[in-house]
Amino acid sequence: MNLTSLKNEILPKLLSGTRSGLPLDRIGATDPLQALALAGQALRFDRPPPPGQFQTEEAITDHAAILPGAARKLLLRLLSGKNQASAQLSAAIVQKLAEKRLRLHPFDLPRLESFVKAHAENLGAEALAFSDRETPVAQKQNYFAPDSLSDDTWMLAAPAVKAGYISGRRASDPDAARAMVEAVWASENADSRMRLLAALRNSLSERDAPFLRSLEKDRAPRVRELAQRLLVRLPGFEGDDPALRAALERIKVSKTGLIFKKAALSLDVPATVRDFTKMSWLNETFGPVGLEVLADALSMTVDGVVAAAEKQGDLLAALLFMATQDKRLDIVKVITERHLLNGWEAFHQLDSEMLADYSGDMRQLWIEYIFRPGRWAADTSPWAMRGMAQWLGGQTTENVFGEILRSKPWQALRGESGRFEADIADSMAVMCPSSMRSTLRAELAGLDPAKSSNAILFLDLMDSLETANA
Repeated sequence: MNLTSLKNEILPKLLSGTRSGLPLDRIGATDPLQALALAGQALRFDRPPPPGQFQTEEAITDHAAILPGAARKLLLRLLSGKNQASAQLSAAIVQKLAEKRLRLHPFDLPRLESFVKAHAENLGAEALAFSDRETPVAQKQNYFAPDSLSDDTWMLAAPAVKAGYISGRRASDPDAARAMVEAVWASENADSRMRLLAALRNSLSERDAPFLRSLEKDRAPRVRELAQRLLVRLPGFEGDDPALRAALERIKVSKTGLIFKKAALSLDVPATVRDFTKMSWLNETFGPVGLEVLADALSMTVDGVVAAAEKQGDLLAALLFMATQDKRLDIVKVITERHLLNGWEAFHQLDSEMLADYSGDMRQLWIEYIFRPGRWAADTSPWAMRGMAQWLGGQTTENVFGEILRSKPWQALRGESGRFEADIADSMAVMCPSSMRSTLRAELAGLDPAKSSNAILFLDLMDSLETANA
């Protein structure tokens, strides 16, 4: 008697019925109960046949250290409690985790699912794989950490990581970066193409011209528009510049002064542009035009253009947008120091992505020139603090933060707790330099805990994260 004969002789009969009797003699059994018992034992130990093929998930390697226990508890309180952290606190946490090369504990990924999905591309390979777990295999992203990419694997990463890699390569080898983008261009979707093209904005040269001209027939209008804006900024560009033409159509040149005549510029804003959309229109119309290009077209210097627009608030705002996009911080300083004393108001309707190419030091300097908290009046809108945190995207300097704490709007908000909102406390916490966190805690302690508790928790978390991996 063996397992094979039991399976071949007895099991078929048991499954189909035993009216004709069991072939006991073939297996050497003495009665039906014995055959049944033997068949049952056989089924217990008989292994099922293996599948013809396996579908296995690739192992995800994430070399970042897991969040320390103390910081982990604070993070969970902030992100999974009833009063969850705001979007700006969450973004600052993600930035700090990336800076310290830390990742979430795997057990916390399900508890923080909404946070993980919102920031998956910046939380590491493990978090990205978790957020992507229900996506069809054909649509899944690859999980590469930015520091593990090479020229052979960069195109396999997530869109934001790919753009970051190309931006870094553009700084070290502009031609190689452009060639890498050209090689994968046809296989990228519109979002990815837009990011990759934006990553080529730095180090533009005449050698980029053939590639940019080839994008005139790109299937995405926004990609074509960006390519045209980059093309006209190339050294020695000759040809039609639609953006410059549209800007010049709105500028009027005249002369002022009885004896010593000097140029004066004014701006003709279309009647269809309303006050609440004016700044967006100015940025869309003048932002793509370089300051030097506009000055040359007017047969003036850049300083001369600013001086000629001294009494034209809308035109000065347009020049401020242009100087920001051209990274002409000297012009930004002149405009906000001499002409637009509340220059930050012009940026209320705009997106902080305008500073995407700014280094940390440049962004800090821009913030100092634009916001100037030492000049805020008592009735200055609280948006000044919220906007400052939004555009800065991180900590400011001790001098600037000290000016905010001494500013009249902050003192007024502290005195009238009814006007104080949680997003202002969050903004202050995000901007607070590490050396002044104890000072800010003391300032927040006297306010409504319902509006300041998350900001205080955030300060504790930042302290904990900064000591990790030290």
